[in-house]
Formats: sequence, structure tokens, C-alpha cells
Amino acid sequence: MEGCLKAIGRLGCLLAILIAVGVAYWFREPIMHTAAKYLGPHSTRLPPVSDTSVGAPTPGAVRAAAAKLASLGVPGGPDSVILTPNEMASLIGGGIDWTVRKGFDSLRVELMDSAIAVDARLDTRVLPRDALGPAEHVLATYEPLRMAGPVSISKPGIAHWKIQELSLHGFPFPAPAVNRLAKLVAGADDGSVPVLVPTPLRRIAINPTGVVCYRRSRS
Repeated sequence: MEGCLKAIGRLGCLLAILIAVGVAYWFREPIMHTAAKYLGPHSTRLPPVSDTSVGAPTPGAVRAAAAKLASLGVPGGPDSVILTPNEMASLIGGGIDWTVRKGFDSLRVELMDSAIAVDARLDTRVLPRDALGPAEHVLATYEPLRMAGPVSISKPGIAHWKIQELSLHGFPFPAPAVNRLAKLVAGADDGSVPVLVPTPLRRIAINPTGVVCYRRSRS
């Protein structure tokens, strides 16, 4: 009797394995697609600077952005000005606290609908040694970082960039982990990075071709 039960058990295990193999073969395409999404190669290149939606800080863009935003505070000045991608990159790069900014290299700012994405090389040495768990052992000194989210003016002189998406080395982190990692890599205590901006700037509207900066809040 005992031998029969063992034989039946082995037969059941074999049958379960055959069924699992059959299911895996039948659904091999969606399984491989999902596996490739998470385990396959990811591009680690930073987006190139373009004439349309991606900019980088330059000395000329710093001066141009400062002049445009200063004009909002001049009596009789314009009600709004438009920043180019390079000028917006200069505003973001210069407005983030230096203790955070010094960990970013080769900064890029991509303009999107109502949001921006910042791509940079993150100096992983600025992170706590156990911040990323086992992943810290496979990261290089500089790794591509991408953070994205909307920007709003919270009060005169301060904008808040809400981090809603974050990826490191091309791998996106799930939403529950974004706030914690944003705090580690960008000082975002509540998921938002404070950015210093000129006080005349009261409202901002972002689109892929430029950033409209207003001297008045929405009435």
C-alpha cells in the first residue's frame, strides 16, 4: 500500500510538471515579453540635448533665464515670459540645493505636458551604504538617474517639483518606493524637491516646446 501511494505521489508530481511546462510553452510569448521588460537590457544613455524639448544648463541660458524672469518684476513689464528647454534646465539646476545638486552630473531637463523629467548621472557615493540593499553591490560610481513630475509655485521664491516617477540604471521603481528614493537622492522630504526661483514668478505652465512663466497667480 505504501509503495502504491509513493508511486501515485510521483505520478502526480510528474503530471503537475508536465502541465506547468505545457502552460509555459503555450504562453511563452507574453511570459518572455514580461521577463524582458524587467530583466532585459535597459538603455543607460542620457537623452541628447535637442532644439525642442530637452535642454541642459549653459552660461548663456543662465543669463537669459535670469533676465527674462527679472523682467516680470519690472513695473510695466510683461505678464509672462517663455523659457526654452536650456533656460528651464538652468533654472532647475541652479535652484536645487547644492548639497543635492553636487551629486548630479550631466544634467538634462526634458519638458513634457505639465511636467518635467530630469536625467543625470548620479554619484552613488552620496547615498547611504545600505540605501539600495543588495543593488548597491552592482551599481557603478555614476549611474543614470531619471526623475519626473509636475512643478508648481508654492509661494513667492519657492517652487516644488513633485517626484512621481524615478528610475536608476534604467530600472523604474514602483510607486511605493519612489518617495523614499526621492528623499535619498534629491532631498525630497515629502516627495517634492524645493527649487529656488525668482520672487516675481508666481505661476508656471509647462509644455514640450517651452515653459510659460507668469507674474500673477491664476485668478
